[in-house]
Amino acid sequence: MTQRSRATLLSVAVLCTACVVEDDNNTGDQPFVPETPDAGRGGSGGEAAGGAGGGAGGQAFPPFDPPSRLTIATYNVENLFDLTDDPSHDEGEFTPGTATWNAARLADRMARMARVFKDLNADIVSVNEVENELVLGQLRDAIVDAGGPNYPYLAVSNSSDPRGIKPAVLSRYPITRSFGRPINRAHDCLSTEEQRPITIAGSDPEARPIFQVEINVDAEPAADLVLLANHWKAKGRTSYPCNDDEHRLRSALQLRELMLELEAADQDRDVLALGDFNSFEFEPPLAEGLQVSLDLSVTADIYDAWADAGVIGGRQTNDNRWNNIDNSSYQFSGDWTRLDHILLMHSLVQGTNGWHLERGSVGSFHAPYMLTGGRPDSWDARDGSGYSDHLPVRLTIVR
Repeated sequence: MTQRSRATLLSVAVLCTACVVEDDNNTGDQPFVPETPDAGRGGSGGEAAGGAGGGAGGQAFPPFDPPSRLTIATYNVENLFDLTDDPSHDEGEFTPGTATWNAARLADRMARMARVFKDLNADIVSVNEVENELVLGQLRDAIVDAGGPNYPYLAVSNSSDPRGIKPAVLSRYPITRSFGRPINRAHDCLSTEEQRPITIAGSDPEARPIFQVEINVDAEPAADLVLLANHWKAKGRTSYPCNDDEHRLRSALQLRELMLELEAADQDRDVLALGDFNSFEFEPPLAEGLQVSLDLSVTADIYDAWADAGVIGGRQTNDNRWNNIDNSSYQFSGDWTRLDHILLMHSLVQGTNGWHLERGSVGSFHAPYMLTGGRPDSWDARDGSGYSDHLPVRLTIVR
């Protein structure tokens, strides 16, 4: 752990016995404010900061034994909303009080999701399509009630998505800082409406930022694991100035720059990016923008963890001859595909900082109850059945 890393964290943390992290409009570090007695059951932004021996004021999070093994997952839970009508968002079929969304439906949905998280049993989960910290806190409580793991720490992005869905993180280990990084990289592309070259200005950020969440798994003053949670533009959207794939490429170029910058700034920390990228591994955003490698035996900056599940480069289509439920997370036009990814910096493949990928641990999580007709059983608002149209993706790192 570098002295610079320790000083950085201590400069932004106000030490207290229980804290809630408030998102600072996704523009920078989050302030740390004291937590009320019940805030830990659904706090805003994240929970608990600091570290053992973090300063004269005492410890900011309870002491814990550093783990030697971590299971990290990403899961698009497909539209998890609360029961408060938000006029600033288009909640659609999840508008509270309607026939498709009410207290009974929410309770059933929570129970269904809790069952998945209990069986998934991950230490840290990046969760996509959560409305706010309230409903994430309710999910956390439901997981505990179902006999699943307790996640004392949570963080929710304060993004301005028109539907009101956000990236979030649940963690067994202290979240010391979380904030959004708007996708504001200037990018040249072809206008879909006017069919002429234009530049998407860097001053025009995307709705869902890269959500940076720093987690302490070493019981040291500074966080040593950085998660970059993503939820990129969906496929088939043509309402933007450029083709939707250009927007994903824009996100990819910015994410690559960020991952390399974070590694250069502190080589003691491990960095990984994860979430719903709405992009196949062979498409330009991942293949060209992020330049991910699907060969763990070669030297590269960033690896796609699906390589550990047997996914190889060079294939330019999705085909069930080589895709299956174990190495995929989504079905698209009848074929198993990979829209959800976990991307690793080379330190996590080579074990530079102690942590390294446990080979054979990467894959989708799929219990029979999560499937219908051999595919993910999507949530159906009409009758309250199903779970999500995505499967969770998980891996394990060890040291």
